[in-house]
Amino acid sequence: MGAGMRHIDWLAKPALGASLVAAIWGCNIVVMKVALNDMDPLLFTAARFLLLTIVLVPFVKISTAQLKLLLPIALVMGLGHFYVLAVGISIVPGVIASVCFLLGAPFSTLLSYLFLHERITPVQTWAIVIATIGAILPTLLLGQNDLQWGVFLVILSTFMWAVGNIQIRKLKQLSVLSIQFWIAIITAPLCFVAYLLQADSTPILPQFTISIILCLVYVVLCSSILSYSLWYGLIHRHGMSRVAGFVLLQPLFTLTFGYLILGESLTLWQLVGSSITLGGVYTYYQHHRITEPSINNQTH
Repeated sequence: MGAGMRHIDWLAKPALGASLVAAIWGCNIVVMKVALNDMDPLLFTAARFLLLTIVLVPFVKISTAQLKLLLPIALVMGLGHFYVLAVGISIVPGVIASVCFLLGAPFSTLLSYLFLHERITPVQTWAIVIATIGAILPTLLLGQNDLQWGVFLVILSTFMWAVGNIQIRKLKQLSVLSIQFWIAIITAPLCFVAYLLQADSTPILPQFTISIILCLVYVVLCSSILSYSLWYGLIHRHGMSRVAGFVLLQPLFTLTFGYLILGESLTLWQLVGSSITLGGVYTYYQHHRITEPSINNQTH
């Protein structure tokens, strides 16, 4: 390293590290949109999880006893979340998907209240309602059926992510990498077979262009592995309360990268709705101290 270069300890600086994670996740949605412009969501989901499986094999202890525990979670997270999210992202502007995905943590709190009898305050309840209205209202006002369908799918995938969180909380004996591995190894063949069964499926190999391969590498290495390693390291060292709020930067990064790479922009109503959702999620975080990390992703 040159004399003028300084090593940055991302874990020592919670604001800097959490902002980097938000940037990686924000860019991830744009990268997925680039890939999904030229690849079917089923094939993309299969390919990302195949690559993730290959990368994680050396780092996990594989036990078939885990399969029974993780099969329901893999179906919820792999198909209900990741595949449905890919379809939604292929339809809606990236920043809209990014804002909708912020509903994940509030949805998790709501489900924890309903099924695990955890406490939820009235302010949190109203924050969740307001944030959801902000995500849905603009597409209803615009009256565009395809956009409405896309937003519905992104919100549905976010809700399924929250359902997966509730399931995962019961598996404290398993590492995050083990859970990711089993989700990947179960989801990849299911999506691949489903793609082959489609009547209009196109040949597979020609779809793997240099651009698609680079997108897959980013999604797996940067978004699925690097960002979560950094995220959980920050949580372990500084606590969730010091870093959670920085996820609100994610839509800003998505908007920036979406404009620079895809030329995307927001309508007035989409901007208003996104602001309402951001306000609701911000209020939620202000009144909720999260005590343990959950597996995400989403995104990502």
